[in-house]
Amino acid sequence: MRIFTILLAFICCLSSPALAGEMVLGTIFELQDSQAPTAQEALNGALLAVKKINESGKHSKIRLEVESISGETTGVLKGVDKLVKSKGIIAATGIISENTALTAAPAFQAANLPFLCTGAQDDSLSHIGMNIFSLAVPDIRTGQLLAEFATGTMLVNNIMLVRSDLSDSTARQADSFARRFKQNGGNIMAEMRITEPDPDLSFVSEKLKDLIPPKNTNSTVVNDPVEASDFVDSAVGLDIQKRATEPAKPQVEGVIVFAPAGIAAKLLARLKEDQLTYPVLGGMTFDSVSMQQSMKDYPATVYYASQASMEREAPLVRSFVESYKGLFGHAPQTGYAALGFDSVMLLASAGAKRTSSAGIRDVLPETKHFEGVCGKISFLGRSASKPLYIIQRQNGQKSLATVLD
Repeated sequence: MRIFTILLAFICCLSSPALAGEMVLGTIFELQDSQAPTAQEALNGALLAVKKINESGKHSKIRLEVESISGETTGVLKGVDKLVKSKGIIAATGIISENTALTAAPAFQAANLPFLCTGAQDDSLSHIGMNIFSLAVPDIRTGQLLAEFATGTMLVNNIMLVRSDLSDSTARQADSFARRFKQNGGNIMAEMRITEPDPDLSFVSEKLKDLIPPKNTNSTVVNDPVEASDFVDSAVGLDIQKRATEPAKPQVEGVIVFAPAGIAAKLLARLKEDQLTYPVLGGMTFDSVSMQQSMKDYPATVYYASQASMEREAPLVRSFVESYKGLFGHAPQTGYAALGFDSVMLLASAGAKRTSSAGIRDVLPETKHFEGVCGKISFLGRSASKPLYIIQRQNGQKSLATVLD
């Protein structure tokens, strides 16, 4: 099904008959399910990239074919089939969720059409075939970097881990985090596994209460503000707890959450209601449109992983944010907008060197130090290497905590 949004006229213009010298690209996003608001941001980024390229006059103009899908298998395959049959199309990009990507990628591979997956984090994507590329930092690496942030910057040693128990992206992030956190000397005081799509999360609150040490302890706690100014584009003050002496029972210092966005939002509301407002560190699902209000309402600090930061002061980022505001009326809320933009820019750059499917397939893996909104991008084979960003939400405000490579 063809997508018609607030950019109806713009998309119709993009999908007009091909002109001589035009490069035809395709996008495919999950605009018909729960991922729709975040997927729309990624599509918006892609549309903005096309606008920038076509107005610059530096390269061949881009014509964009846009497909809207739901996450169910039949709809995904129909969307892929429409794109691969589009006249003149030489490559495609899109998709932000794991299961959708794992359904679409084999179909693109079978059609011999290069596909750059915008946001799905599954490590196996780039192993499907020579036509399949991935842009996002993968799950396992995300978990490792979050563990380094927890022990090295937050300085938390005793945590509760709340995680998905399903075989999904969040579970892989959780497994990777737990391994690295323990290697770094961290102590997981409790690991709470979410086994249902919409669980009653009171069991998390009850366990947290059980872990609270007795009031009469031999320890004192002071808040020592630490300036995290050694990181790129960062000047964030972090409040780190230091203990004069260790209590008899360790104190939970933070709650780490790897769960689908709906469950994560429900958990923050539960912790707030039960006045258990610990610092929270979240995985990539926190970087979704649906999570923004929940994090804003939470009274303690929330840190979470993102594929890009709109708070960076890099000129390209500032230009992107202002252009996005000008076209859509508001700033992007997630890093997926930057991924959508960069994915089109990467395909256009590769196509400018060799304007064919075979050319993009050969040139894209050779990309080194490409300057994108989400940072410098290099490909290692068919997987991109790029930074991961840790975003901080505190007192309703969003800022960049640090950049991790």
